Amino acid sequence: MLLRLVRMLFPRKVLPEGEAARIGALRDGLALDPSQRDMTRLVPIIVPEECLSLDWPGPIMRLGQLPLAVAWTVMGDGNMFFHVNHDQAAYWDGLAIDWRAEAMKNLADMSGGRLRASGEKLDDTGRPFVYVLLQEDAVGPSRLLLPHLFDDIFGADYRVAIPERTCAVIYRATLTDEQTATVDAMINACFEHGTEPMSPERFDPASFWVFGSAEPRLEL
Repeated sequence: MLLRLVRMLFPRKVLPEGEAARIGALRDGLALDPSQRDMTRLVPIIVPEECLSLDWPGPIMRLGQLPLAVAWTVMGDGNMFFHVNHDQAAYWDGLAIDWRAEAMKNLADMSGGRLRASGEKLDDTGRPFVYVLLQEDAVGPSRLLLPHLFDDIFGADYRVAIPERTCAVIYRATLTDEQTATVDAMINACFEHGTEPMSPERFDPASFWVFGSAEPRLEL
């Protein structure tokens, strides 16, 4: 099926070397037996709520009262994601593994210290007033699921947004007019020009904390 799709996309063409290697890795990853899947690469991902009404291939749930959903994926090389399907979940369930908890632990281990964010803007005192989560692992928004991960930076009063599927923005609730314009420009640009737009809506960070606590491993 995959090879047929490739031939449709590239009729009478030789695939570029890098693309051919990527498709080969994707084919190999999809062919893995559930017992071969690397659980240390398992993480939760935030997806649009529309996915709830689709024939999603595996476990998926609404994210609290938010217009978003959570699914699970095993990260491969080159930002390839292998979503947890029902067979994979059943395999782990059969071994009495709390794989959802393992996914949160993995996410926490990926999110300590400087790994929390990919960029920031500072106020006149040198304190961050906005963080951007656009990490190379492509699961920046998933870090919003970790309770209180950003409290030491922004205190108890801040807001979050996921304008694009791989990008989240965190900002202080109290901003100057100039800072507000900066934050709005970030969110709107990411939503309007991102590869996979989500929403420019702003949320209370606590509404993401549906899985309990998981302490990040500090990597300074």
